[in-house]
Amino acid sequence: MKTLALAVAVCAALVSGGAVAEDAAMAPVNQFIDGLNAGNVKQAAAAHMPGSPIIDEFAPHHWNGFGPWLKGFMADSKANKVTDVHVTLQPATTSTVGAKYAYEVVPNTITAKIDGKANEEKGIFTFALVKTAHGWRIASWAWAKQ
Repeated sequence: MKTLALAVAVCAALVSGGAVAEDAAMAPVNQFIDGLNAGNVKQAAAAHMPGSPIIDEFAPHHWNGFGPWLKGFMADSKANKVTDVHVTLQPATTSTVGAKYAYEVVPNTITAKIDGKANEEKGIFTFALVKTAHGWRIASWAWAKQ
């Protein structure tokens, strides 16, 4: 019985350790989205590695870095009369976390107004993350409509 109890305790410790690693890898994802939702560009940008490749649905569809993507996002939003954008993340459907690299697939809902009318869009973020001396950072991401 002591052996079984020890085995259960070890398994529980391993499982909880994995959950902590996954939570830590998701920290920059949450920082990025929380920053966007709050209009805090510095917070959102700080979650990214410099020059992070980004793929999104609006032209030109690819950027090298958060700053160029944000500039494109703002221009596209203005051109299409998109306001009041808010992103809500769901739990990751895929989470692979190693010692230095992580991969997270995160369903989400984006609400906004388009020309003053409420709009909701379901999507999927896919993030590649890297652990740096300063913690986890987003190395690249892509978004696609679900």
